Amino acid sequence: MADIEGIKVLNLNLKERAKELSKKYNVPLLTSESPETFISIDDRTILHSGNNKLENSFSEGKFYARISQYQSESLLKKAIGWQSTAQKHILDTTGGLGHDAFILTMLGQKITVLEKNKGLCVLIEEALSNLPNLPYFNDVRNNMSVINSDSRAFLQSVENYDVVYVDPMFNSKKKLKRTKQMEFLDNYLGEYDDPSVEFYESNFKRLVIKKELKAAPSIKDYSAISFKGSSVRYDVYLKGKNEF
Repeated sequence: MADIEGIKVLNLNLKERAKELSKKYNVPLLTSESPETFISIDDRTILHSGNNKLENSFSEGKFYARISQYQSESLLKKAIGWQSTAQKHILDTTGGLGHDAFILTMLGQKITVLEKNKGLCVLIEEALSNLPNLPYFNDVRNNMSVINSDSRAFLQSVENYDVVYVDPMFNSKKKLKRTKQMEFLDNYLGEYDDPSVEFYESNFKRLVIKKELKAAPSIKDYSAISFKGSSVRYDVYLKGKNEF
């Protein structure tokens, strides 16, 4: 798996922010050099990998259209056991660009996002930082935290969370249409990490695994229930007295 080799600040007004990220993720501040993979910070924050670039925004582009209809995320609501009167603490074990985590937070949940790739962590943090100063976005900032870690480091503490969420970002064997973001991630990350089995064997309360609609289950447990959409499904596993 590739990861960033440094952070380059192109807007000197953002130098302090770049220093904070450099220190937090233990990567150098770059001056003139441009390695194979790095983050540039300007009016936009960009992840560079070779000749390819990736941006992440929660307040514009195609994802913003999804945000505007977040209350219609019926499959995701069913998968986590959403209740309008209760906030669940969800452990997102495969953060990626933080899109599902963001929607879950908009739905009133508290999310801890785990992502072992530093470059993706920076993109999530910057997307949160650049949100407009609006009450509902401020609520998201207050309830969504990002931790740079291999999710397996949390296997012994899953009982502290109401829901464990796994999205291994399936790389379909079929020729499904891939967005430019997904094509970038295919090349940048290489093999996707799927910690589904390890978390299934942990002391979880509710485990949600996002899969391609017709993909084989990650877990052979016929007590699971699946919530199916047109292209994806959510396989849900329970322990204890939890109810679907």
